[in-house]
Amino acid sequence: MRTTLTSLLSLTALALGIAACGGATADFEPNGGGTDTENTGGAGGGDNEDESDAGTPDDAGPQEDGAVDDGGGQNEPPPPTIEFACPGGTIAAGSNKITVGSRDRTFLVDLPSDTSKPLGVVFAWHGYGDNANNFRSALGLDPNADSAHPLIVVTPEDAGLQPLQTPRGLDWDILAGKPGDDNIDIAFFEAMLGCLNEQYTLDTARIYSVGFSAGSVFTALLHSRYPHLFAATVHFSGAWMNDSEETKLVPNFVPLTWSWPELDAADGGHVLLTHGGSSDAVGAMGFTLINLEDAAKAALPFLKAAGRTVVDCAHDEGHTLHPELSPAMVVKYLTAHRAGAASPFTNGLEGLPASCTLHEP
Repeated sequence: MRTTLTSLLSLTALALGIAACGGATADFEPNGGGTDTENTGGAGGGDNEDESDAGTPDDAGPQEDGAVDDGGGQNEPPPPTIEFACPGGTIAAGSNKITVGSRDRTFLVDLPSDTSKPLGVVFAWHGYGDNANNFRSALGLDPNADSAHPLIVVTPEDAGLQPLQTPRGLDWDILAGKPGDDNIDIAFFEAMLGCLNEQYTLDTARIYSVGFSAGSVFTALLHSRYPHLFAATVHFSGAWMNDSEETKLVPNFVPLTWSWPELDAADGGHVLLTHGGSSDAVGAMGFTLINLEDAAKAALPFLKAAGRTVVDCAHDEGHTLHPELSPAMVVKYLTAHRAGAASPFTNGLEGLPASCTLHEP
């Protein structure tokens, strides 16, 4: 019975489309096994607890008409208004804890050296089986990398969700994220951003999200849920589960119900994707359950039809962060974007790897 349950858990987890890191179950190969590991280093725990939805607003999009000057002499849309509530507690550099619903959640914060300026925020979501400390080190985002636009870097710890639990997920709560769905990690995100907005002066036109694998899927869910809030998002080896062509790539070993907001082309948005070739896949017991290279290829026409400007960066190193996309390049891409404004990368991809190509709607 134990072997059967373990296999079912592995198949279900992988059917969600994400690889495990560092042998999180007995069915996964160790790093270097090719198709089913997250190559960001360690593996680990996280807060294996859940909480209820914080009941905060469903969309933090722009709340007023008109335009503002972004300091460059050009009229820009007004910044989004953040109305998420803070459940209490003080956010400082290092490890932080807040209570969301009835559970404590932890996250790491890196602050820029000068916090007197309006600050952007980037959330960094790790892959399945990984942890916040490891992903923070592997991603290496510097809050001071763009002196004109300093960042608060937030690296959350997962709640350890598993496919057969309620709520179900893959470390992150990735199955249901429409308004009204009881998504514990959307509530967590709203609480963190609400507290940051209460305690720091934020540049609310520069809110970003980055994710790898399961964290990439959660970043896609956040982008879909809050299309006016995120100025840009970065997705390392993930998938968009509001795209029917991508959900078709997941074999139906266990019935899954994806409840994601649809993308509206009128919203626009800016996305950077990376994918690692034919070995960027997840599997168990000799079977490939989803190929994330195929998911990325399906995502390109999907995002184009949805009015998103996409920078697509291919590599051939498998299920890992893009080896040529440095932390400084990730920050450069993010901070170049302001919510509601056109992408400057439509004028050229200077400063990004040669493997990157532009796809406009």
